[in-house]
Amino acid sequence: MKQFKKVRRYYRLAFITLLAAIVLSISWVAISAVAKLFAPGPATAPPPEAIAVSTATPSASPSPETAIVKAPESDRQPKLGHFPYSESQDLDMVYIGSYAEKENQRFEKLSLEAALALMKLIYAARDDNTWIVPVSGFRSIEQQEKLYKDQIQRRGSETEAAKISAPPGYSEHHTGYAVDLTDGNSHLTDLTYKFAESDAFRWLSQHAREYGFELSFPQNNFQGVSYEPWHWRFVGSPKAEEIFKQARAESHQLDRKSNGKDVL
Repeated sequence: MKQFKKVRRYYRLAFITLLAAIVLSISWVAISAVAKLFAPGPATAPPPEAIAVSTATPSASPSPETAIVKAPESDRQPKLGHFPYSESQDLDMVYIGSYAEKENQRFEKLSLEAALALMKLIYAARDDNTWIVPVSGFRSIEQQEKLYKDQIQRRGSETEAAKISAPPGYSEHHTGYAVDLTDGNSHLTDLTYKFAESDAFRWLSQHAREYGFELSFPQNNFQGVSYEPWHWRFVGSPKAEEIFKQARAESHQLDRKSNGKDVL
C-alpha cells in the first residue's frame, strides 16, 4: 500500500512538472510573438493623409468662380475676419491620434509642446470619465485651400465661406497649435453646434485653461466667425502666445471696450 502511494505521488509530481513546462513554453511563445509584434520594423512612408507639409502645386487652376486672391506673404493683413498664419515648419511635430475609419481615416499631429499639453488634458478628462478625441490638428495651406474652395461652392461667395472656414494662409491650424476636439462617446456631435451640449465641451469649458488651451471662436466673437465650440488653440507657452498675439490682443481690447474699461 505504501509502495502504491509512493508511485502515485511520483506520477502526480511528474504530471505537475510536465504541466508547468507546458505553461512556461506557451508563455515564452506568447512573449516572443508580442515582442516581434512591437519590435521596430523597417521605416515606411506615412499614408498620404498623414503627410504634414506638401510642396506640390495644384494640378489644375481653380475655376473663375472659386478663384482665391492671395496677398503677398510680406504684406498680409486680416482677411474676412481671419488673421494670417504661416504654415509651420516645425520638425518636432508628433502624432496625437487618428480620426475616422477605413478609407476616411487620417492621422493628426501638433507641435510638440501643444501635443504634450493636449495629452495631459485628455488623460485628466479621462480620469473624470470624459472621453475627448482630437479630430483635426495641423493643416497645410494646400489642404486648407481645398476646404475653403468647397465652402465657396456650397455658400456662393468667399465672404460667406469665411464664416465657416478660414481662407488658405489664415487658418490657426497652419500653426500646429490649434486642434478640433470632439466627444468620443457622442460622435454625432463631431464638428457641430451640438458639441456644445456634450460632456466633453462642459469639461473643456471648466478645465481647458489649466492646460493652456482656450476657445478660438466663442459665440459672438469679434472676428465675425461662426461659433466653433470644437476649435481650441494652445496658448500656454511664450511661443504659442507670440503666434496668436494679434488675435488675442484685439479680442482682449474689444472685451475691455464692451465692459467699459477703456479710458478714452
